Amino acid sequence: MKSPIFIVIFFLSCFSVLGQNGIKNGNLFLLKEDQKTISINSFENNEIRQLKTFSISKKSLYTTDQRERVAILDTARNSISLIDTKTVSKRELKIPFDLKPKTILLNDENLFIGGEMGKEMLVQYNIQSQEWYKLQIPIEVMFPGKAIDDLVINDSLLIAIDNIIMPKYVLFYKLNSKGKLDLSHFKELKSNGAYESIYQGRLTDKYFGLISGTYSGYVGATEHITVYDNLNLKNSFALSSNEQKKNYHTFTDFVIIGDKIVIASKEKGLGLFQIKNSYFKESDEYRNSDFNSTVNTSKIKYEKIKNETVVKITIVPNTNKIVLTLENKKGKIRHEIR
Repeated sequence: MKSPIFIVIFFLSCFSVLGQNGIKNGNLFLLKEDQKTISINSFENNEIRQLKTFSISKKSLYTTDQRERVAILDTARNSISLIDTKTVSKRELKIPFDLKPKTILLNDENLFIGGEMGKEMLVQYNIQSQEWYKLQIPIEVMFPGKAIDDLVINDSLLIAIDNIIMPKYVLFYKLNSKGKLDLSHFKELKSNGAYESIYQGRLTDKYFGLISGTYSGYVGATEHITVYDNLNLKNSFALSSNEQKKNYHTFTDFVIIGDKIVIASKEKGLGLFQIKNSYFKESDEYRNSDFNSTVNTSKIKYEKIKNETVVKITIVPNTNKIVLTLENKKGKIRHEIR
C-alpha cells in the first residue's frame, strides 16, 4: 500500500506546474549530476533526456533561460561562461563591477547578477547589445553587509530579494528587452526574528515564498518558510522550526504547486503542506505588525526517504512533474521523477 504522501503527490498532477524563478517560456531544466557536473535536460515520453553536461566547481552559480542558454558563474573569479546549448558556442564574460555574487538569473534578453554589496549589489548584462549596467539600489538598502540573495521574475518585473540587516526589502524593476532596467518600487518585508538570512525565493501566479533562517541568543537557530498571498506583501504566514523544540528540522528546498508546498528536509525527508486562506494574516497578533504570523510545522506531512537526502526539488517546465535530486551518504547523486 502506498504511503499517504505518495497519494497526495500524485494528486498534484492535476496542476500545471511552472518553474519558480518565474522563467516559463521554455522546456529545458538543469540538474546536478555530481559535485563537478550539471546537465541541461528535456522531458520526453515521461523520461528525463539529458542533452549536454557542463563542468562546475564548488564556487559555481548556474542558471538557464529554459530555451537555449546556460550561464555558469565562477564566484571565485567573478567570471561567467554564457553557453548556447544548441551550438555549444561559449561567450566568456568578466563582471566589470565590485560585488560578491550570490545569485544569477537568465531570461531571453538579459543576465542578472545579485550579491553582497561592494560598490554594487545588482547588475545586468544585455545579451544582444553586450552592454553591462549597474541597477539602481534605493538608499534605504545601501548599507554594509546588505545583499541581494535571490532573484525571481514575472511577466513585467524583475524581483530582487534583499537580505540580512533589518529592515529587509523586495526591490521591483521594470523589465525591458533593449536596455537598462529602471527601478519601479520597493517594499519592506516582515520579519521572522533576529539576524534573519534569506536563502531562496519562489514565485507562482498566486504566491511569493521565501526560505530563511534566524538566530537568537534566547532560542537559538530557527528555520522558516514564509508565504505571501501576493506581491503587495501584506498578508503572510510562516512555518517555523526551532532547534530547541522536539520536532526541529531544517528546510533544504521547497516549491509551491497550486495550493501546496513541497518541502525537502534533511532530517524529515519529503514534506507536503496544504496552504489555506485562513493562514494568511497581516501580522502576528502576539508580537507586532513587523512579524509574520506562524503556522505549526506539525501540519507538514513528511515521507522519510531511506538512506538518502533530498537536496533539490526541480519543477519540469510546462508539465505536472517534479524531479527530486537525492544524495546518499557517500555523496552519490540520483534523480527521481514524481
